[in-house]
Amino acid sequence: MRSSTVKRYLLPMRRFPAFLLVGALLAAPALTAQSRPWTPPAIDSAQLLRDLSVLAHDSMEGRDAGTPGGARARRYLTERLRAMGYTPTEHAFSFTSRRASEPRDGRSLLVRVPGRSDTTRVLVVSAHYDHVGVRDGVVFNGTDDNASGTAALLAIAQSLRKSPPAHTVLLAFWDAEEQGLRGARAWVDAPTIPLERVAANINMDMVGRNVAGELYVAGGAKYPRFSPFLDSLAVGAPVILKRGHDAGSPSDDWTNQSDQGAFHAKGIPFLYFGVEDHPDYHKATDDFETIVPGFYVRAVQTVLEAVRRVDTRLATSAPPR
Repeated sequence: MRSSTVKRYLLPMRRFPAFLLVGALLAAPALTAQSRPWTPPAIDSAQLLRDLSVLAHDSMEGRDAGTPGGARARRYLTERLRAMGYTPTEHAFSFTSRRASEPRDGRSLLVRVPGRSDTTRVLVVSAHYDHVGVRDGVVFNGTDDNASGTAALLAIAQSLRKSPPAHTVLLAFWDAEEQGLRGARAWVDAPTIPLERVAANINMDMVGRNVAGELYVAGGAKYPRFSPFLDSLAVGAPVILKRGHDAGSPSDDWTNQSDQGAFHAKGIPFLYFGVEDHPDYHKATDDFETIVPGFYVRAVQTVLEAVRRVDTRLATSAPPR
C-alpha cells in the first residue's frame, strides 16, 4: 500500500484547414516499405528516465488535475522547460470532476518552438501529464499512464531545442485528460493559435512498456494518406511499430480514448502512439519499477523520428491555398 505523504520530488531514488493540410502533409514523394532502415535519433536516455522517475514519484500524489500534486508536477515541468531555454505558458480552464460535483481548475502547459522557415503551419505534439491521484490513501503514480508520454515530450522538447524544426511546433502538456480529455478540448475550443493553421496532432499516451516490444500508431485508418508515411516509418524502427486501434468497434478504436480525439473532432489529422493495456493500467501498481527502460527509450526515439519526418514532409510540400 502506498502512502499519500508528501515527499520532495527532486532526486527520488528509484503520456490552413485540416482537410487541405493532410494532403499537403503527405504530398511529397512517398517512401515505401522498401525504403532503407533509419538510424534512431539520439536522446538523453538518462535524463528521460530521471524525468520519468520524478513525475511518477509518490510526492506527485498521482498528479490529479486541480490538486496540489498536479500543481507540483506542472511546476517540475515548468522548471525543466525553462532550464532548456523555453518560456512555457499555461492554458487555464474549469471543469467538474467525475468523482465530485465541485468545479476544479485545470492548467495545461504550452511551449511554442518557432519554425526555422515556416511559422504559419503548426504541428501540435502532445501528452497529458495528469493521472487519477490518491484513492483511499493510496497513490496511483501512473508511470506509464502517462508520466511516460510526459517525460517523452520533455525529451522531444530538448531535441527540438538543439535542432529546431522547419515549421513551428506547439508542445502541449495537457491537464485533465483523465476527466474526459478536458485540457485538449478546452484548447481546441479556445486555441492560442487559429485551428486552421494546425497541420496535425501527434499525441503520446502510454509508451513505456510492452513485453513484446510493440508500439502502436493509430490514425492511418482515419486519414489513409498517412499510410505510405507510416509504412516507411515502420521499416527499421527500433520497436515493432504496428498500425491499428483506429477502426472497428468502439472498444478497439482508440481515437477518442486520449487527447487526439479532441483534434479529430475538429477534423484535424492525428497520429497517436501508445501500447496496449497491461495488467497495471489504472492500478496503484503502475509504478516506475514496471517500466521496460530499453523499450521505452526506443519508443521515444520512434516518436521523435515521426515528428522530424512530418516536419520534413511539410517542408517539401506546397503550402495550402
